[in-house]
Amino acid sequence: MIAGGAMAKVFTPEEREKIKGQVVELVRLSGRETLRQLEAKTGATRYLMSVLARELVASGDVYNSGYGLFPSEQARKDWQNARKKLSRANLKKPSVVDPDLIWSLPDGEIRRYDRRLNIICRECRKSEAMQRVLAFYQGNFQEVAQ
Repeated sequence: MIAGGAMAKVFTPEEREKIKGQVVELVRLSGRETLRQLEAKTGATRYLMSVLARELVASGDVYNSGYGLFPSEQARKDWQNARKKLSRANLKKPSVVDPDLIWSLPDGEIRRYDRRLNIICRECRKSEAMQRVLAFYQGNFQEVAQ
């Protein structure tokens, strides 16, 4: 019994072989599948999928790495190299965004932050909540509380 009272679906040896065939086919077609993707596509439970994946790896039908199932070890290397190239390409783009730019100013403008013009503090000071805090610290608490 599984916690929760529901019985796990029991797969016959024939069904298991059929799912193994599907797994090999799916992995070959896409070049890479995660166990979770394979569960969704075949209807197998997580436990069954992990058992079948182990059997398929042992028989040499698929290659397993921490990144999912691949048709072969070479396929995994190719996939990883492709990912490295992609991330390198993304790194090469120079950052065009000026870190000093403020994107959402109260007046809707986008411009550099000017330290002399402390807009954010000014806006904060004017806020009702800040007025209450300042009043409290200046000892005008009685007036506010009434």
